[in-house]
Amino acid sequence: MNLKGRIIKSAVLFTLILILLPGPAKAAGGAITDDPARLKDMIVVLLMPAVNQAASDFYEPYLTISPTVAPYYGTELIAVSDEERSSERIYNPYFAVIIEVFPYVGPHLSVGKDRITLGIMPSGTVTVEKYEHLESHGLPSNYASIIKKQMP
Repeated sequence: MNLKGRIIKSAVLFTLILILLPGPAKAAGGAITDDPARLKDMIVVLLMPAVNQAASDFYEPYLTISPTVAPYYGTELIAVSDEERSSERIYNPYFAVIIEVFPYVGPHLSVGKDRITLGIMPSGTVTVEKYEHLESHGLPSNYASIIKKQMP
């Protein structure tokens, strides 16, 4: 095959590849940016690893097992605030998120109600700024073996 034939064949192949490549994907069901409830849910879901770790750390002195926090079990986003923290005159946006949760053990036996304030840095680092234990909930007698000491 001569050079002209190779060029034409390559051009046709390149054109077919471009035609068959998928274009930008659209989100199924449309954009959710106009739905505040879904945006709140998305924030809560993204913060669940930090929330579960905070609950585990708080309840460690009181329970032999770590309670679970689930976004569908009474978890509520209370507030989101943005603040500026200047460090050496560099703009450093910071978000504080307050979430109320009901950590549970077993088949959704709530051990309490807690309010967690999380700090979110531009790097994506999430830190627990404050952990408030608002209520303690008793467990049934068949769960007495997981209690190390009485909760506050």
